[in-house]
Amino acid sequence: MSLSTAQAISGPRSKKNTRKNTPIQRAFSSLTRVSPSLAGRLANYFWYRTQHRSMTADEQRVLGQASVEVRRYGGKSVRVYRWGEGQPVLLTHGWNGDAGQMAFLVEALVGQGFQVTAFDAPGHGRSSGNSTDIFEISGFITQLLQESGDDTVVIAHSFGGMCTLHAISNGARASAVVCISTPKDVTTLLQQFSSLLGLNEVVVGQLKRRLEQRFGEDMWSRFSMQEWVRLADLPGLIIHDSRDRYIPVSNGRAVHAAWADSELQITRGLGHMRILQDAEVISSIKRFLGRLKSVNEEQ
Repeated sequence: MSLSTAQAISGPRSKKNTRKNTPIQRAFSSLTRVSPSLAGRLANYFWYRTQHRSMTADEQRVLGQASVEVRRYGGKSVRVYRWGEGQPVLLTHGWNGDAGQMAFLVEALVGQGFQVTAFDAPGHGRSSGNSTDIFEISGFITQLLQESGDDTVVIAHSFGGMCTLHAISNGARASAVVCISTPKDVTTLLQQFSSLLGLNEVVVGQLKRRLEQRFGEDMWSRFSMQEWVRLADLPGLIIHDSRDRYIPVSNGRAVHAAWADSELQITRGLGHMRILQDAEVISSIKRFLGRLKSVNEEQ
């Protein structure tokens, strides 16, 4: 379960994108007139599809400094990257992202004395495959958390936040979680997905039925960050931009309201992606980790 191939988060949506002027929106509009059922099947196919993006020179440089391990998971090759020594931090990227997007965080945290682990999720980055879902990604996160220990802090972006809390709700253990630009539930993902593909209500209904067949009719309440954080006995930091066009800031506020032991930071003008590179955001994360370390040392 995820955002689709059409929802590669590489830049802000334009007004033109919302008026059925993109090729994929025109294709779905035409197909819907011929066969809503076939359009629903195609939308379901795209729901799981991923893209492998190109990395910048800086991202490649940081990944080139890592100790790299290639694992088999779910029939796919998954790349795991590690830097530094110290308390473990796990970085989890979002849909159609990869470990390279976390490069600025990697350098900052290694410099602060943490051991940093990141990975290219199945179907992402330099890992193999071209599709995945929340179960596969959260299962791999669970595996990494079991290996790194209960004192691991997870820093997750976008859909990676949902995968992380899904893993924790199913028994994985971490000492704290930082959620950056994270959706509050799967309904939000469906709304964004449907908007970007220009799906009408009939096709959305077709897609919903297919998703429910796979994940259960209760998926709309079961896959909810708000429910997961209510049960999570750990501190959190939520960072969200007021101008995020993909995951509106109301999502961050809703997760914060449900998460008793959480802090909320609202940024302005960083959108969905540049927030990962912003110096003030990285400083806030470093301060949060520093406070956690001080508390742990006092106990």
